Amino acid sequence: MMKFYISIIFIALAALCVVRFIFVSEAMWLPLGLSIAVGGLLLAISAIDYATQEIPDYFHLMMIPLAIAAIWVFPDVGMWPRVVGFFIISIPMWGLAMVVNGAFGGGDIKLMAVCGFLLGWQGILVAFFIAILLGGGWGILLLATGRGKKGQQIAFGPALCTGIFASLLWGADMVAWYRNFLLLS
Repeated sequence: MMKFYISIIFIALAALCVVRFIFVSEAMWLPLGLSIAVGGLLLAISAIDYATQEIPDYFHLMMIPLAIAAIWVFPDVGMWPRVVGFFIISIPMWGLAMVVNGAFGGGDIKLMAVCGFLLGWQGILVAFFIAILLGGGWGILLLATGRGKKGQQIAFGPALCTGIFASLLWGADMVAWYRNFLLLS
């Protein structure tokens, strides 16, 4: 039954990609293909992390060629923002994991590093902000319904993956909206 739900979610992710890159703007086939591939991989990561609270290393290795391809598919994000994106979230996550036992798993940290290169520093900040909101909301929901206990660890990968996918599709729009909101543009 879980495979059925994952298939339905993947179809929905692909439909979101089509709407974003085909119907909303002029046909952009390479971003569409890359976004569907990234979305499918993020969905697999989410499902496995939810079930096991572990993100196997081969998923990070599979994301690397997609992140490299993003250099040409999304050329508006330069190389320097990608390099900064690699470190801007992953290093603080690693530091927090060293100080607070169980704060983040190594798979979460590596996922944010490779996806920071994929999205650039602004995109990965948007992704992490969304993930914090979703992960915190999920934790509060678990506590409120009695399905979780204070101090219990939850899989954060699904929230990270959702934030990464949302940022991939709409991150630049979110950053532009925020800049306009702050009157910085």
